[in-house]
Formats: sequence, structure tokens, C-alpha cells
Amino acid sequence: MGLSAQNGISGIEADLSGSGLIPISWARDSPTLPHLGYDVIVGLEYDTPFSLPLRIEAGYLNVRASDISPSGELYRAWEGMRFALLSGYIFELGTIGQLGLLQLSALGGAAITAADYTGTALAYAYPSAILEPRLCLILTAARGSSTATGPWLALPFELMFRAGTYSFSPGLSLGWSYRLGGWE
Repeated sequence: MGLSAQNGISGIEADLSGSGLIPISWARDSPTLPHLGYDVIVGLEYDTPFSLPLRIEAGYLNVRASDISPSGELYRAWEGMRFALLSGYIFELGTIGQLGLLQLSALGGAAITAADYTGTALAYAYPSAILEPRLCLILTAARGSSTATGPWLALPFELMFRAGTYSFSPGLSLGWSYRLGGWE
């Protein structure tokens, strides 16, 4: 989410986001069932005018138990802490009048989640693969300085490899970023 390619500014940004999730879980010889969930994430990223070489995320994930299948099966609820590393590219889409600069970021990476089944003492960890297109608005109020803030909207997709069970989790994220520093 750098400023603009024509400004040539690189920097470090911090952000806070929340997501609504709809994980879909399946296992061998078991039904495919949907859940509902959410996460809250704090992110820190280093960006350049055209790329985002490093994004670090730490967050809390909570997923409710799945729907019950016609045969009476369900997947348990789980919650945990997630740590992710991502990178990607930034595409400047142009300005939106006096409001600010619009950018599209395409991110990909991996995560590790330490979780437990809600209401139990059963704990485990699992890896994930993540793909996240993100639309960011850098507000015009920051023009002429290295400080930039603005909202962003993302559609994260996460494939979770949970010990014999798999979950594919599309979501909708809303966040706000703040540039901690920039240089030309």
C-alpha cells in the first residue's frame, strides 16, 4: 500500500483490520460444511512504489461450529492466534477526485495458527496458504508529506491444513492503515 509510484515513496505502515469469514470445512469420508467466523489483525508492512516485499500479521481468529449435516455430523468450533508473512505487488489505479489515490495490492503468503477447540483443552497448530487482493485509498490529506493514512478493503482467501481436516475460508476485511515513516 505504498503512496504513489510517481511520488517514489517507500515506507513502513501499520494497520488494524477486522474480517468476517465463511470457512468451509471437509475431511476424507466426511461432509463439506460451512462455518461462520471472524478475525482481528494487526499488520506491519514495508512497501516500495511498486511492490510490497514484506507484510507481517498477528491476529486472533474465532470460528463457530459448522452447520450440522443431514447425517448429524459437524466440525467443532476453534479459536486461536495467527501469525502470517505475506508479500506482493502494488498497482496504482489513479486518483478519485479530491479524495485520494486508489491502489490495488495483490498479496500472497503463509500463516501458522495456534488454536484450540472452543470449550476444550485440545490444542493444535496448523499451517495455511493465503491469497489476498486488497483495494486501498490513500487520503489526499497526506499529500506533500511522508505521512499517509486511509481505509482499505480486502477479499482474503485462506486454505487451512488442519490435521486431516481442511478449511477454505473466504472473507471480507476492512482496515485502516497509518504510515509510520517514508523516504524518497
